[in-house]
Amino acid sequence: MMNRKIITLPMLLVFALVATGFAYAHWTKTLRIIGNVNTTELDWEFQQPTGYLDHEGTKDWTADCDWNFWQGNKDIGGPTELKLIDTDGDGDYDRLNVTLVNAYPGYAEEISFYVHNNGEMPLIFKKVVVDGNEIVPPIPPNPDTVFIDVTGDGKYDLKIRFGDNLGLQFEPCTSKEISVSILVLQDAPQGQTLTFTIQLVAENWSPP
Repeated sequence: MMNRKIITLPMLLVFALVATGFAYAHWTKTLRIIGNVNTTELDWEFQQPTGYLDHEGTKDWTADCDWNFWQGNKDIGGPTELKLIDTDGDGDYDRLNVTLVNAYPGYAEEISFYVHNNGEMPLIFKKVVVDGNEIVPPIPPNPDTVFIDVTGDGKYDLKIRFGDNLGLQFEPCTSKEISVSILVLQDAPQGQTLTFTIQLVAENWSPP
């Protein structure tokens, strides 16, 4: 009887270990799930600028500090050069180069361009970058203004105001116009070409 008990205990222990091992192996089994994950794209582009004040052969425009525009007697400045740039090679224009030709203190210009939401989700532009200077749009319709030093002499050369549609919702497949007012300040050099860049930073928009 003792021998049978001695033999029976190891056998029971073996069966217990086998059962436990099977349960552990079953519990840690790796499951592989194969499928497609659909994502939406946030994308936008500048479209060709639509117009500006100073056309070749017309008198120059000027403005005061409150952005009241009028046409003077000079015909020195302009025409303004606008160039769209694709900085990352994805086929979308994401930067606008603005060049004021023969600019001088008091010279004023106004340009406008369209921005197209060619992505798959609504967006808003959370800030504008002008020559590295970031400005955050206020609650519409109040415009925002930035001062920039184009020549690098430590003095502001240009005063730039962004108008409507910044901070507003852009639905997919829609375009909206954004206007920009420009005033050459008194510390700017006389009769020089002044160039600056405009870029926009967008983020996904969802209703609160």
